[in-house]
Amino acid sequence: MSQATEVYAREFDTIFFALPPAVQDRIERKIRELGRRLESFPHQRLQGRSEFHLRVGDYRIIYKFDLPRNELLLVTLGHRREVYRF
Repeated sequence: MSQATEVYAREFDTIFFALPPAVQDRIERKIRELGRRLESFPHQRLQGRSEFHLRVGDYRIIYKFDLPRNELLLVTLGHRREVYRF
């Protein structure tokens, strides 16, 4: 399967562009890897929620995906201590 279409929520973009460039690079690499392996990636669902989370150092990416449409919806991201409070 080809690279998934990435759909960024406004909240994700706002937080992402406030991060240092080195952290942005690490997050972008992880998102690309997730998009390339969307079908076989070991997704971890949030407890009691429909979203999934992806660990990138001290940050977590909260996302959803649609395999039939090959889409990756990036909901939000944040520091591991704060991101689960949304």
